[in-house]
Amino acid sequence: MKKKLVGLLAVLLSFAMIAAACGDDDSDSSSEASSSEASSSEASSSEASSSEASSSSASASASASASASASEPAADPVAEGLARAQAVVDSFSEPPDQITVTESINSAVPEGKTVAWLACEVTCAAFNPAFEAATAALNWDLEIINISSFDANSSILTALDLGADFIAITGTPPATFADELELMVDQGVGMYSCFDTTLPNELEGLMTNCSGNDNVYAAGSVHANNVIVRSGGTAKVLMVNIPDFAVLVSQRNGAAAAFEENCPNCTFEELAVSLDQLLTGEVPGAIISAFQADPDLDWLMVAFDGMLYGILDALEGAGLDERISVSLTDHDAASLQECVDGRIEFGTVNPVLYTAWLMVDGMVRTSVGQDIPGNGHVTPPIPLFLTQTPESCQALLDTPEADWKGPATMEAQFAALWGVN
Repeated sequence: MKKKLVGLLAVLLSFAMIAAACGDDDSDSSSEASSSEASSSEASSSEASSSEASSSSASASASASASASASEPAADPVAEGLARAQAVVDSFSEPPDQITVTESINSAVPEGKTVAWLACEVTCAAFNPAFEAATAALNWDLEIINISSFDANSSILTALDLGADFIAITGTPPATFADELELMVDQGVGMYSCFDTTLPNELEGLMTNCSGNDNVYAAGSVHANNVIVRSGGTAKVLMVNIPDFAVLVSQRNGAAAAFEENCPNCTFEELAVSLDQLLTGEVPGAIISAFQADPDLDWLMVAFDGMLYGILDALEGAGLDERISVSLTDHDAASLQECVDGRIEFGTVNPVLYTAWLMVDGMVRTSVGQDIPGNGHVTPPIPLFLTQTPESCQALLDTPEADWKGPATMEAQFAALWGVN
């Protein structure tokens, strides 16, 4: 397999009416009048007695109702929210063992295709081994081109010059390379993406978007629900995030919705930083300033693994490590070690290696003229689970990937679908 590395920096009337009738008194004798008055008096007395009885009955009924109501426990929104959050957490506490694709390829996969993988500068090198293994299983060539996340334009042109049949990218909005995508369409080359919010059925040339808007929204929700459970429904949360990435806005919105629904005593706010601040090491200082400005904050949610670097040391240096609990979305080997060492509470595991295989699966289906299921692998969501203990983190570190790649036998499962050995 040919591999080249080209340096060019992814939740909401009672009305009563009483009518009284008065009759004319046409009686010619006082006896009749007296009798009438007596009769009226008796009737009045009877009505009063009836009214008193009715009033007494209503009062007794109201008293009984009030007593019954008092015996029923009042709703506890905190306990109810915690129960809902726990149910979510329980469903994401074990790693799944099956891939999310079940449709077999209907014809032989052609050999000799070329895949260009545009690897971003932040965390994308983690995808490389999976692209290498998946293309090797197909006897396809791979070109790895390093790019800057919001400057993929020239790299797409390079990939086309290299004869790429398929181009893969993650986390980069297609709107940033619209002209180049049109050129790709003209040349019959599709873009295979993950970790963005654009849907393939909305844009010609975009073939996949695994782990898109709904998936990342769900990841934010799972992360937040575990914070709710871990804090007993009292967390005061700061989420450090880079909202320039639309997919991370979805993650933030999923977290915010979970806190709103399941934690009335929690607070949640975002510390928005830029990619430049991350790359120049300014994020830890911004976080320390935010925690020093608001002494009520006691939990830090980190949007993804690449943002964690330097934060834990900064918290410790500022004397905030005992006050602030830390958790993150999307472990890497470094954050797994921090989990083992007890410096972070937990993390979600996002199988980036699995998503690389999903993108290649889309390419395989295109190569044989077969539709890509789930609107370009948008659905079902990719596998996800939570690391709840240092031991669970150590178990992942002990794997060859020092990470959770996805279902343990995913390579063999994909190969079986593709009809290759």
